[in-house]
Amino acid sequence: MRLVLGVSGGIAAYKACELASRLVRDSHEVQVLMTAGAARFVAPLTFSALTHRPVGMATTDEPMGPLSHVALARWAQGVVIAPATANLLARLASGAADDLLTLVVLGFRGPVLLAPAMEAEMWSHPRTQANVQRLSGDGVRWVGPEFGRLASGSAGLGRMAEPEQIMRAWDWATTPQDLLGVRVLITAGPTWEHFDPVRILTNPATGSMGVLLAEEASRRGAEVVLVHGPRVTLPSGPSIRTRSAISARDMLTAVLEESGAADAVIGAAAVSDFRPAERLVAKAHKEDVAHEWAMAPNPDVLAEVGRRFAGRKVLVGFAAETDDAVASAQKKLMAKHLDLVVANEVGDSRGFGSDEHRAWMVTPAGTVSLAGGHKAATAKAVLDFVKEQVQIVRGGSRP
Repeated sequence: MRLVLGVSGGIAAYKACELASRLVRDSHEVQVLMTAGAARFVAPLTFSALTHRPVGMATTDEPMGPLSHVALARWAQGVVIAPATANLLARLASGAADDLLTLVVLGFRGPVLLAPAMEAEMWSHPRTQANVQRLSGDGVRWVGPEFGRLASGSAGLGRMAEPEQIMRAWDWATTPQDLLGVRVLITAGPTWEHFDPVRILTNPATGSMGVLLAEEASRRGAEVVLVHGPRVTLPSGPSIRTRSAISARDMLTAVLEESGAADAVIGAAAVSDFRPAERLVAKAHKEDVAHEWAMAPNPDVLAEVGRRFAGRKVLVGFAAETDDAVASAQKKLMAKHLDLVVANEVGDSRGFGSDEHRAWMVTPAGTVSLAGGHKAATAKAVLDFVKEQVQIVRGGSRP
């Protein structure tokens, strides 16, 4: 993507160097425009070296030839300004165009993301907040400010967001909202089946696939409910509601309570197939425990959802196997009345706890190998399928 990176005059300007480097590493074309104040903190040559482009500052600078402010506003696909000082916010809100950065922003009609940085008292001042509201009304997106140590040495709300946060916010700001109005229920992580208060039957699942699905769905505008097992790192997102479940029976209860309002149910959790037939109320000491422990089958969460909602909701499952993953997925597709099963191989080097995996999408229409080998790519592909199928269900054209 072609980006203008604006840098204004605050101590946080040094962080913009890392941001520029990250953007370039992520294959963005980056044109840096600095205010005169920014050049007092970081030399323009630094950004030129990082982006391999001349830096623009004054209205007469022409990094893209004659009428650079016009050419840049038409060239850019996005504008990110970090840091954005109180002075710059005031100038942007008033429509000022007295340097190359403000000229370009005034002529630009695409997504704009601002990362404010200033003292806490300046950020909370009514005039600054009025400028924020005016710019928000113009469609500007924001990341931060954060609470932390400021240039004065005091702590408060005014610290610029870190480059990683800004990168994530930019991704969110520019993702098409093609799942707006779609309600998605996702399960993630393992379940715990207790032998006694200190011993459990479980598996190595971390919930990473379900979390990636939840974040991607939220980023695309969906309302998401994530039912998760123990010790799952929860996702971030403006439209994600989380609900915890410990055992398979807990997860079944939560899913059945939540699935009625969902358009799609994605079962990415690794639900235990069995549980101890008896759960002891006190710790069993090893000298008192028999070598064998009776087990009982757990309810099949996704099969129960399929039994109740097949044909009325989009239903997606996962089949994690050490071998014959596609064959197993084909059986689950039919037996559980699902629309899609993602078959993925698990082993020592991939699957549980890893972002890398080998996977296939198995549907009644056939099997497609997923390229990329990364769970994030799988999440996108699954939600592309969900989007298409939800439209079919809502249109009433499903068999």
